[in-house]
Amino acid sequence: MIRIDNARVWTGGGLQQLSIAVHGEKIAALIQPEDAQGFHADEVVHAGGLWILPGGIDLHTHISEADETFQRGTSCAASGGITTVFDMAPFHACITVDQLEQKTAEVEANSVIDVGLIGGIVIENSDLDHMDELAEAGTSFFKIFQPAEPPVSTETIWKAVQTAAHTGMRLVLHAEDPSFLLPLGNPNDPLSFPHSRPAVAETSMVAQVIDMARAAGAPIHICHISTGRTAELVAWGKAHGVAVTCETTPHYLLLDESDFEVYGARVKTTPPLRLKKDCQELWQALEGGIIDAIISDHYTESSAPLPMGAEFIPDAPAGIAGLEVSLPLIMHEVLQGKLSLQRFVEATATTPAKLAGISMLKGSILPGMDADLAFWDPEASWHVAPAVEFSRIHTTPFAGKTLDGSITRTWVRGKQVWDGRKIQVAPGYGRRVKTL
Repeated sequence: MIRIDNARVWTGGGLQQLSIAVHGEKIAALIQPEDAQGFHADEVVHAGGLWILPGGIDLHTHISEADETFQRGTSCAASGGITTVFDMAPFHACITVDQLEQKTAEVEANSVIDVGLIGGIVIENSDLDHMDELAEAGTSFFKIFQPAEPPVSTETIWKAVQTAAHTGMRLVLHAEDPSFLLPLGNPNDPLSFPHSRPAVAETSMVAQVIDMARAAGAPIHICHISTGRTAELVAWGKAHGVAVTCETTPHYLLLDESDFEVYGARVKTTPPLRLKKDCQELWQALEGGIIDAIISDHYTESSAPLPMGAEFIPDAPAGIAGLEVSLPLIMHEVLQGKLSLQRFVEATATTPAKLAGISMLKGSILPGMDADLAFWDPEASWHVAPAVEFSRIHTTPFAGKTLDGSITRTWVRGKQVWDGRKIQVAPGYGRRVKTL
């Protein structure tokens, strides 16, 4: 038995001065301070008054493609207070149970935290042939990527929505209608890329799929929303009984299209950054509960820093690495008063666990739950800079920032995975998590 003393623990909707008893992989008890000494423990960990929050659950990462690996990617996540990630495989790479089992073996040989696997990516009707089997194998989500090349047909999207309805798996959607995309303009104009992928490409696709989900009674999830109008559409769906949820990223909350002039290729992602007005509206939607989850959309095609000039944007890959900093970036805003701590916990842990069907194990600090814990020092300020061999920080636009609130330890299933300096477990400690 391990007892963690002198911590401010998030439970019951607030921070409470408590001790946490951990037995094996599980939280055994939450103990009032006056009772802690009477609770026998083989090891006592002194938290020093730190906040202990539920470990982060990132529903949207791209670890099994490009230059990322499960060992490096999950190490980055652990250093950022994330204890479970969901990986989106490349096209056609997780559409059968055999592929799911192969990827499970890869996860469980290399990961240092727990990993969920997302089915898909669906771009044609045949990709849906085995979704019933994937659902039975404990897969929580499957994905459509629009705009694929060639574009996903309306018929396939409708069949996917119907598949979500009858399997109970939540359909996740990258929403950009290719009909609205434009040729890239002047390559030396830093705004040429965002203007080639206008906001209406996202909002029109979201409106269509929400209406499909309403007709079919299907659960759907809109990936990385970038516009305030998309949040309005999701709010409308929720108000009309549609099982629609959505997510956004730190870069859509903290950056806008003018940052292309500053960071160039480092902020190239799809959908692109929008207007400052959209950032403000997304913050409001996050605090108001319209946005359900904060995710990283972590992707890296190279460990080398991207050049920052506008002329490099056309040839740069689209994607931002974010697992190390996604939660600290938002915690900084919490400590500045821009977002409540309650919404932070809900959007980074509690609600993602519910959407993934794992809330009986993860997302809360309660007896019987996995001991997935993030130790936060709200008084510490730190400089965002690469410090360890797996770091991806120097590829992001946030390198060099000073943030308030730091992760000092990360525990996964009762074991310390990150001690604030290095990874403490061997690759293979992580497991694949399944819908319960």
